[in-house]
Amino acid sequence: MKLHLLVNEIAGNGQGKKSFSELVQLLVDANINFDFQKSTYAGELIKLAQDYSNQKHAPSDVLLIIGGDGSLNEVLNGIKRSANPETPFAYLPAGTGNDFARATKLTSNPEKLLASLQKDLIPKQIDCGQFQLAGYKDQTSYFANSFGIGFDAYVNHFSNHSKLKEMLNKINEGKLIYGANILRALRRQNTFSVEVRSATNKMQFDDAFLVTTTNHPYFGGGFPLLPSAKITSHRIDAIVIEKFSIPKLINLLYHLLKDGSHVNDPQFHYIEAKEIIVKTEQKEFAQVDGEEIYQRPFNLKLKVSHFNLLK
Repeated sequence: MKLHLLVNEIAGNGQGKKSFSELVQLLVDANINFDFQKSTYAGELIKLAQDYSNQKHAPSDVLLIIGGDGSLNEVLNGIKRSANPETPFAYLPAGTGNDFARATKLTSNPEKLLASLQKDLIPKQIDCGQFQLAGYKDQTSYFANSFGIGFDAYVNHFSNHSKLKEMLNKINEGKLIYGANILRALRRQNTFSVEVRSATNKMQFDDAFLVTTTNHPYFGGGFPLLPSAKITSHRIDAIVIEKFSIPKLINLLYHLLKDGSHVNDPQFHYIEAKEIIVKTEQKEFAQVDGEEIYQRPFNLKLKVSHFNLLK
């Protein structure tokens, strides 16, 4: 077996660097052949993964990603846009949220992952989302976690542009900024009209607060937003939550964490399908696997796609 590592060392406030160091020591001790490339700027992993997948590799060659959900998204898009879009890869989660790893029950322990790869190199087919958005990388794009419009994207926007986040990152507490910005987003996020439809269902709302198309249950670093969603169901789910007050938010969070009964709330709605249309009229913030998309109206066709994961 030969491993080719693609590494984001700054993922998880430095957890990427730590996981990389631990894995390298294991590979050296086990006399396993490997090489590596480190990303030096946002988006570079797309090119590195695409370059790797454009080449032919032996069945014993393994592409292994070390990083967070954003790193995973970049690699996924690089491979799917390559000459060999079925190229399998392994993933060692080292981010702050790690929602995809939670949904697929992936280990963050380098020793356990290496032992698993030595035992079995048969990839598993995993669902992902697919969409096209004019002006966004001008091609088909993919997501492993979610495409969100509204509240979650607004929180993401405030957090990414916060000087406080840089300070918190220095003490490995960068994720606290998201909690701090929830109240800020609650005050500033306006409701908006949205149409969500599938081949068999249609929903129209004039006071939507959050619209998320998701590939699995988890959201925001471990919150089971839609417990029934499965990453191998060959379906995606569009969730719409209507405007709520702070007391209502607390109530929703309580039921979400207690037993998942928040899905029965009259302000919580969802559609499950192989293809979903999401259309908004106003300019809204959006995020795809945590990457910010500038404010705009949206007219999206979201579909189910797949990739091959070594676990």
